[in-house]
Amino acid sequence: MPAKEKDKAAPCRVIVGIPAYNEEKYISGVVLLSRRNAAEVVVVNDGSHDRTAMLAGLAGATVVSHDGNRGYGSTIQSIFAEARQRDPDVLVILDADAQHNPDEIPQLVKAVTEGADVVIGSRQMQKNAIPRYRRLGQKFLTNLVNIASKGKLSDTESGFRAYSRKAIKTLELKETGMSISAEIVSEAAHKGLKIREIPITVEYTRDGSTLNPVAHGLGVMRRIMVMISERRPLLFFGIIGGILILLGVYFGILVIYALRAIQIMQVGSALMSMLLITVGTLIISTGLILDVLAHRLGRK
Repeated sequence: MPAKEKDKAAPCRVIVGIPAYNEEKYISGVVLLSRRNAAEVVVVNDGSHDRTAMLAGLAGATVVSHDGNRGYGSTIQSIFAEARQRDPDVLVILDADAQHNPDEIPQLVKAVTEGADVVIGSRQMQKNAIPRYRRLGQKFLTNLVNIASKGKLSDTESGFRAYSRKAIKTLELKETGMSISAEIVSEAAHKGLKIREIPITVEYTRDGSTLNPVAHGLGVMRRIMVMISERRPLLFFGIIGGILILLGVYFGILVIYALRAIQIMQVGSALMSMLLITVGTLIISTGLILDVLAHRLGRK
């Protein structure tokens, strides 16, 4: 068989990365199931206080431990760093709380081998299995990420993903918290990587997450808003400035109406109208300047 045909027939080398923090209840099972679909499983233990690291190692994973709890984003960055050292064909990342089904890893890998650089396991096929408050939060955050990345994805917050060798080498990640999921989508779109979604199943456990959903959502939203302001400054500042101008016009109409109806000049409302219109105009001008700079610096 010619050398080229051998290369095409050779199975791709897959590494599975699992971020873990106090997941001793589930980590062993997740590692064992993942090993069936990967050449190596790397668990990044983010300063767990329980037996997560020990049990992951006993289950056959390579364990990399942080000296303290640095956050989900830092753990993902460590997984990417380990992947760059090992240079796999595909890196798959999934959660340690048994939310994802490791038997679906081949489906994500297949999407990468078919040409995708970032494959996201979308939970939208399992809407009825997702608590309503989670579903609403996921949809809201997904819409914001789509604004930042100019995409049309259905689930940008899913932690079950696969990455090509190109994506592993190209993505430059900075977020240390949960907003790294949004950053990856935004960064991948910015770098011209091919993003694809495939349906996955999901199972939520009562003790699967220790994060307050409201605090988590607000924190991620704040960081996504920063990303939008950086990636699409004209849109971001244009919306804010436009709202202020509309409010200014509204106060101006009230002033004119009062002047005609009762012949009284409402000085306070007139000053507020002028202030809002002026500030709104300045904010839009700021967006225009930043948008020009973003284009010149090659950030779009």
